Amino acid sequence: MLFTQSILLAIILGTAIGIVFGAIPGFSATMTIVLLTPVTIPFEPAVALILLVSAYGGAVYGGSIPAILINTPGAPGSVVTCWDGYKLTQQGKAVYTLAVSAFASGLAGLIAATALLFAAPIIADIALEFGPPEMFLLAVFALTIIPAVKDASLSKGLLAGLFGLLIATVGNDPQLSRPRATFGVTILQSGFDYIVILIGLFVLTEMIRLAMRGSIIGGDGDGNTAGGYDQVVDGVRAVLSRPVDFLRATFIGTFVGSLPGAGADVANFVSYNEAQRWSSDEKAEQYGTGIIEGVIAADSSNNATQGGALMPTLTLGIPGSGSTAALIGALAIHGLNPGPGLFERSGPIVYAMIFSLFIGNLLIIVYGLSGSRYFGKVAYIPIRYIIPVVTVLSVIGAFAVRNSGFDLLIMLAAGILGILFVKYDYPLVSPVLGVIVGNIAETGFTRGWLLNGQNWVAFLTSSEISIGLTLLIVLSLGVTAVKNHA
Repeated sequence: MLFTQSILLAIILGTAIGIVFGAIPGFSATMTIVLLTPVTIPFEPAVALILLVSAYGGAVYGGSIPAILINTPGAPGSVVTCWDGYKLTQQGKAVYTLAVSAFASGLAGLIAATALLFAAPIIADIALEFGPPEMFLLAVFALTIIPAVKDASLSKGLLAGLFGLLIATVGNDPQLSRPRATFGVTILQSGFDYIVILIGLFVLTEMIRLAMRGSIIGGDGDGNTAGGYDQVVDGVRAVLSRPVDFLRATFIGTFVGSLPGAGADVANFVSYNEAQRWSSDEKAEQYGTGIIEGVIAADSSNNATQGGALMPTLTLGIPGSGSTAALIGALAIHGLNPGPGLFERSGPIVYAMIFSLFIGNLLIIVYGLSGSRYFGKVAYIPIRYIIPVVTVLSVIGAFAVRNSGFDLLIMLAAGILGILFVKYDYPLVSPVLGVIVGNIAETGFTRGWLLNGQNWVAFLTSSEISIGLTLLIVLSLGVTAVKNHA
């Protein structure tokens, strides 16, 4: 089934479409699946679902391209890629960084697909052990990266993170289901969409900064404006020469991706945090200044979440991310019911979907490595062309999230706020991280707190996983405190 002409064409086109959609600011993997699902209705189920899965993988990778080139994450999962990827672009190493991103993403996707093929039932069972307390502690663990953000004081990083958490409280209260801080605006009952805030804070802010600076490439660039295949080869070698960094990020991405509701957004922060923690003191200080290990940590975990998120989706019928939640709808449209018994009922189609991940991730490597020389030239296009095009795409992306003009005002407000954050040296990533994990943390806390009789000891020791995460949080904060004191 996999090697029929129509399915191979679906993989080739789906991956390419996903990369293009993922590279547009605001058009996340979830939106890609939602937009393509109606198009696939006339198709055979196998062709339709493999097209969607291929587009899913391509979109996850595609979000890293604008993150590296113009400091504009195509999706929330690419925020971390900006930190080192864009700094490397400013140094004239865009092609090299894009090659690292493509190879790390595709290779991590292949490993995650292998894990999905052989270990799906095992990891899905472990993921089921993550109840509300565990999800709260995982979100807090992700928040421990805030004090480690470069180019900001500890107090400013924490204050900006708390501001993000405050924004995440707008909407319906998860415990009482009552509107909170909505001020009578109906659309705010579902809260601020973090994709809209992300576009404003990163895209509009960066476009204004570009207009003030005059070019993407800084004065410290190496002058290699085009970039040759030698940079592509160097990028592949950079990943292969750092197997520990790569495999650690891939494992984190696969596992965190398998946790319901976590996805690439959380996996990136956890992976980057762990990469920095396990580095030497000298190397750890370089994270966020343009270090290739940061890009490997971000993009390896990013694409590994695809295979991880499909584990609970296919085996238990529980979406591992927003993208797989959209995919469940597509599966239902084409007559498949995810959950126990799916492999017995629809074995050939499901295994064809899984094996298509191997071809799709190989294509990501091919597309990414062959296109990196041409993608990299974007960094040298005059900004009078870049700024209007990116801004228009950003407006379209922000509007398309909920088809609301109100979101455009939120995007504009976030962009103006981003300028103030930059001016006064507050890290942009801190509020974004707070917004992304805020809902996960609050929902997990309120439910876990009630389930454990409002007892702190019971809450923190409800399972071995809770105890382990609590120890990791304490260790993370302890290491940060020692480094800041030093």
